[in-house]
Amino acid sequence: MTDTETLVTPEVRGASPLRRLAEPARDPGVRSGAVLVGLAVVAFVMFGLAWRGVARTVYVPLQMPWLLSGGFMALALLGLALGAGSIHLSRRDNAIHRAAFEDFVHDTAELAEVLRTGRFSQPARKRR
Repeated sequence: MTDTETLVTPEVRGASPLRRLAEPARDPGVRSGAVLVGLAVVAFVMFGLAWRGVARTVYVPLQMPWLLSGGFMALALLGLALGAGSIHLSRRDNAIHRAAFEDFVHDTAELAEVLRTGRFSQPARKRR
C-alpha cells in the first residue's frame, strides 16, 4: 500500500468522481459559506431588479417604491451577507488557532510528564 492510498478513506477510494467532488460539501463551514455567497448573489439580483424598476418609471414618486423596497433591501441583504461572512471566517480562524494551541499544550504536558518520570529514551544515533 502506498502513502497516497492511506490518505484516502475506504468510503471515498471506490467512490464515483461525482462523490469525490461533493466531499468538501460535507464540511459545515463550506456549506454556510456557500449560503452566504448565495445571499450576496441574491442581493445583486435585487439591485438589478430595483434598477430596472426605477429606470422604466419616468415619474419620480413612482420610482421611490422601487428604490426603497429593492435598493435598500438589497443593500441590507448584502451587508448582512458580508458581515456574517466576516464573522464566519474569523470564527473558523479562531477555532483553528485554538486547536493548534490545544495540541501544543497537550504535547507540552506529555513532555513534562516524560521529564518528570525520567522515562525519556533518546533516539538511536547513526554510526559513521
